[in-house]
Amino acid sequence: MEKGIKSRRRILGIAFRLFASYSYPDVSYSLLEEATGISRGSMVYYFKNKEGIFKAVLETFFYGPDNIEKVHEEEGDSLKRFYNRFVQNVRDNLALLTPYNIPNPSEARFNIERSAAQFIPGFKKQAEESQIRNGKIWKEVIRKSVESGELRSDINIDAMGELFQAITLGFFYMCSKRRPEQGLDFLLHLYDSQYSLIRS
Repeated sequence: MEKGIKSRRRILGIAFRLFASYSYPDVSYSLLEEATGISRGSMVYYFKNKEGIFKAVLETFFYGPDNIEKVHEEEGDSLKRFYNRFVQNVRDNLALLTPYNIPNPSEARFNIERSAAQFIPGFKKQAEESQIRNGKIWKEVIRKSVESGELRSDINIDAMGELFQAITLGFFYMCSKRRPEQGLDFLLHLYDSQYSLIRS
């Protein structure tokens, strides 16, 4: 059992590096076998096919610990706590990536998502729907924070939700050009600056 867990982790870690460096079609089973030392049969056992490996990489490294929907479940009634928890979860997720020696995790994510949009059926629509859900979450958190008295009652909830989401998306886009862990304090500063303008 332990051997199987280690093999699965090894496949995911090396596949992560390969998909971050090459486009989806260029990462062949032969390349995966050579890099991991694990047979194609074992990979199929764990993930069914190459698309399964690719999707597992996305879920494990990018849509897991820092998932904004999970943060909403835990801290959805306070904007301040919500964005602080989100930033901390991103920090924790980046720490998980350290053993894989990826120079720029945000650039890796950008490259992998670009491949996913081009080669994985339905991914583009799924990503768009995810952004819509995330926008609704920001607005819901802000609405609850207004109702609780944390934020001023005269703010435009929809516009403010879109602004906080734009700050988030802009940060991760900018970090495709630099290491994100160097900028998380700046992201928190951006959130805090906006928060100071709308708090009660």
